[in-house]
Amino acid sequence: MKLRTVINNPSKTFSTMTRVHLAQLLRDLTSAHDYAFFSAPDEYMPSEIDRYPAAWLAPPRLKEVEGRRHGKRTYEIQLHLLQPGMRLTHAERARRLDEMEQTLLGIFTELTEDPKVICVERLSIRPRTCAFTNHGEISQSATAEAVVWF
Repeated sequence: MKLRTVINNPSKTFSTMTRVHLAQLLRDLTSAHDYAFFSAPDEYMPSEIDRYPAAWLAPPRLKEVEGRRHGKRTYEIQLHLLQPGMRLTHAERARRLDEMEQTLLGIFTELTEDPKVICVERLSIRPRTCAFTNHGEISQSATAEAVVWF
């Protein structure tokens, strides 16, 4: 015998995930990993970041919507983790980049544990070749698509 659950009003069952809620969730996750959180368009990064380690979230971009009153939204997320990088040896730089990569993997894994998030797709992580600011930091950048309920 197969059981089938019918949800007459999914909007009451699955609370809405907006870009604000998604950004707040990422703020909480990065703060739990001891990163100072900042969010704005990338051109403001040099003037806004004033402490490290830092996490920078570009405004999430709504990429796709499925449904009218309820359904799924796909947001493109770009998250950067930054750490001080002046006068690091090659080995220390490689170790910190590896730590940031593992942290990003953890953040996006934890993101999928939220009941409003269906999944995270197309996760890509890469080290940046130049600094975003004049502080000489090192950074890892992650790009992913978060599929959420609305």
